[in-house]
Amino acid sequence: MRFSRFLRTSSLLSALFASSTTLAAAPHIALLLPQSGRMAKAAESIRDGFLAAYYQDSATAADSPELRFYDSDSADIIALVNQARADGAGLIIGPLDRERLEPLVKAGPPAIPLLALNSVDSSVDNIYQFALSPEDEILRLVTWMRESKIRQPLILSTADEASQRQLRIFSAIWQAGGGSAPKVLTLDPARKGGVVAEIKELSRSSARQDALFLASPALARQIQPALTYYHNPIPLYASSAAWDPTADASGQKDLDGLHFCDLPWMLEPAREEQTALYSSFGRPSSGYDRLYAFGADAWTLIRQWQALQDGEAISLRSGVVRADHAHRLRRTVSCAEVRNGTANPVGPEQSGSAR
Repeated sequence: MRFSRFLRTSSLLSALFASSTTLAAAPHIALLLPQSGRMAKAAESIRDGFLAAYYQDSATAADSPELRFYDSDSADIIALVNQARADGAGLIIGPLDRERLEPLVKAGPPAIPLLALNSVDSSVDNIYQFALSPEDEILRLVTWMRESKIRQPLILSTADEASQRQLRIFSAIWQAGGGSAPKVLTLDPARKGGVVAEIKELSRSSARQDALFLASPALARQIQPALTYYHNPIPLYASSAAWDPTADASGQKDLDGLHFCDLPWMLEPAREEQTALYSSFGRPSSGYDRLYAFGADAWTLIRQWQALQDGEAISLRSGVVRADHAHRLRRTVSCAEVRNGTANPVGPEQSGSAR
């Protein structure tokens, strides 16, 4: 098991929050995260977010639990869970990847509670599944569209698998709410004039669609300006990947009119642990920034464990979370519209912030 990088990071974060809490006699929490391989960088961001929230609370609490980290890639996952329990853990956080979560769920209820950082199709008692799933984001987007009286959206997609996956998710959620299957326009960036030419044709057509869902968010910087240029007032909706929260507002005015939903962490004023993380490590790309919030939320869920088990809604950095009957944590995220190059929270009303 590798601990050196963790020790350097935890010492730095501890100093930032001036924690003087003695942890030796506190209960244990085990974190099962990969320390190498393809998911190591994501795990590092989750860990850093978790520690930032943990040390912030530990500065004023006398009962902070001891943390023990295990490399989830170092051994059979069921053996690691048993080892963590034998070492005194009263609760486990992880694993992060589905390939290791699936055998845990199939093995039946664990002896101690486990907060998994992903989700799979099946469920079991005593395992809560917490994930940053695109389904939660798109469900919120569809809710916003319906509340805005949109009835006939057109999906703009490309042929790549990532775009096709978003297309399938959006179409399924839209139809689950009682709508008919949305029409799809497959864009071809390689055609003469690119996607701008296709938006020009769309703007001149007599199509009856009343909104666009962009299943290829990377194309937002071409499509939204083209809609504006051709005086097409149809609203454009996309996933949060279409928006760069780290960019200067002056460089994002071409996205004015874009609608998207994202984590409150990305749309609200910076919290204390955000400021500390950004000061120490710099603000990362938006994908890893969201993982900071995800990790910090894992700690908050531990603090709110009884409320989680009771089925209460918990306001977090990644959205308002509630466990369903299968112990999956469903997130309700925030929504925004770009105006003057800035993301302005709008859309379905959502109250509360992370506790």
